[in-house]
Amino acid sequence: MDSLRFNLLGVVRGRRGAVDLDMGSPQQQALLAVLLLRPGRPASAAVLMEALWGDDPPVTATKNLRTYAWRWRKVLENDAAEPRILTTVGDGYRLEVPEDAVDVRHAEALARHARRTGDARSARAMLAEALALFHGEPLAGVPGPFAERQRRRLNELHLDLLEARLALDVDLGRAAWCVPELRTLSDEHPLRESLSVLLIRALHASGRPGEAAAVFPAARRRIVDRLGLEPGAELADAHRRLLVSDAPVPVPRNEEPVLRPAQVPATTADFIGRETVARLITDALSLPGRGSLPIVAVAGMGGLGKTTLVRHVAHRLGTRYPDGQLYAELRGSNGLPASPQDVLDGFLAALGVEIVPDCLDSRSALFRSATHDRRLLVVLDDAHSLAQLTPLLPGAATCGVLVTSRSRLAGLNGAVHADLDAFDEAEAMELLSRVIGHDRVAAEREAARELVVACGLLPLAVRIVAARLAARPGWSIGTLRDRFTGGRWLGTLRAGDLDVTATFLASWRQLSTEQQRALVRLAFTDVPDFALPVAARMLERPEPDSEDLLEGLVDLALLESAAVGRYRLHPLVRSFALAQDIGEIAAFRGRPPAGKP
Repeated sequence: MDSLRFNLLGVVRGRRGAVDLDMGSPQQQALLAVLLLRPGRPASAAVLMEALWGDDPPVTATKNLRTYAWRWRKVLENDAAEPRILTTVGDGYRLEVPEDAVDVRHAEALARHARRTGDARSARAMLAEALALFHGEPLAGVPGPFAERQRRRLNELHLDLLEARLALDVDLGRAAWCVPELRTLSDEHPLRESLSVLLIRALHASGRPGEAAAVFPAARRRIVDRLGLEPGAELADAHRRLLVSDAPVPVPRNEEPVLRPAQVPATTADFIGRETVARLITDALSLPGRGSLPIVAVAGMGGLGKTTLVRHVAHRLGTRYPDGQLYAELRGSNGLPASPQDVLDGFLAALGVEIVPDCLDSRSALFRSATHDRRLLVVLDDAHSLAQLTPLLPGAATCGVLVTSRSRLAGLNGAVHADLDAFDEAEAMELLSRVIGHDRVAAEREAARELVVACGLLPLAVRIVAARLAARPGWSIGTLRDRFTGGRWLGTLRAGDLDVTATFLASWRQLSTEQQRALVRLAFTDVPDFALPVAARMLERPEPDSEDLLEGLVDLALLESAAVGRYRLHPLVRSFALAQDIGEIAAFRGRPPAGKP
């Protein structure tokens, strides 16, 4: 059975393996929180009532507790009649889960280990991992006195962890990195003197003694005005030591530079067209004062040039994301998608993180912490699914995300969607001209036009025929055009690593047998586009069933739908589908046409 995991440091969530649990009502979550934060210890009915309702429980409180427990057993137990995880103890309950299954207990364990280790770098890594487990307000939305008490405690824990990590950063020669964060924290917690002490140390270690000296008077004013008391000895001593030091402390030699990753591969020199989509992407990722993470998702069938487009736009956006660019090929279309763990490992290494946790949730949270307040562009090429994509998203609105996928990622909340189409004729001719030369195209303009049209204006296909002609200066354009009219399309559309058949085959392998069979049958239509009734006759299915199949192919970018109930099959996809032997071609030979659209 897959292991259970629970997150309380933010919105309350639970998972069994990779499957999210139904967390029920807020009161049901409140009961779970009490039991999870009393590891292995039972909670009586009286304790639970006070935790959920304080001094004024409803008359149905006992019944409600039983109902919540019954619901949790349905979610957690293999057999709710014989519970092993949520057991009854007297008139109350006990929940048995491993310590590392609850993020709060895991964070507290990391904090204990960090205090005990004698190695500053190891301690710092443990604290960073613990901080990465926080996803906002602890126990968000959970009602009751117990949850409120725990929120205060866990917010204090978060601040303690953050302060301890900053102290280690100063000791490890990263003082300059800490100053902005310490200033913000000091403003948010003006009476926490230990933060002012750290700020003095960080400024002094960064070679800024004047600013360090100004911290104490400002902190003292706040404390006297609000409390009528003088600052404590630790803050006063830090200020005194600063004043009597012989000279400003220079910036340590081991001060680490801020890493600025630049992972996006070079753009192609002959990029052309796509200005409308490029402008849409640029505008969406350049809006000032954003309140949430901007995401643009570019979708379209294989061969349309999605990768080329996003690389080009990413370089264009370089000045808007001065902290760098991260890039990952997610391999969503080749049958072996990249694991989010491996991608995050590379991203965190690029950001200078030395020790990376094993758990995906912790690794993802650490990535969000590492990118917080940075202006980074994250380019995720060829995404397979939302499950693969979600752990790779930063949390900060200062970052931007640019995604490509063959299928439309409709569940990607807040994303701007850009659907890529084939070239128009002018763009295809311009690409051909740039690769083989304008004079050569001008000498055979009509043959060149027929060649790119035979390529279905697919950018990959046009690039391949251009590469073949460039490698054979003695060939005429008409020679290659004639190979198309001779029925040798797919064999012609291959040059080096560029291969239209391989591109379509990657999409084909993602189809179910039913979808493959449907695509082959649709390939027998001899019209540019067709209506749903025609497709239903071709598929020999009722129209509602046929529409489901067709829309599935649209989602996978193997079929186009410009209007409701009308569909179009790209000529190269048709040629590819007809070459697939799944028994459909033989079944269709000799059949009369299905009818005009």
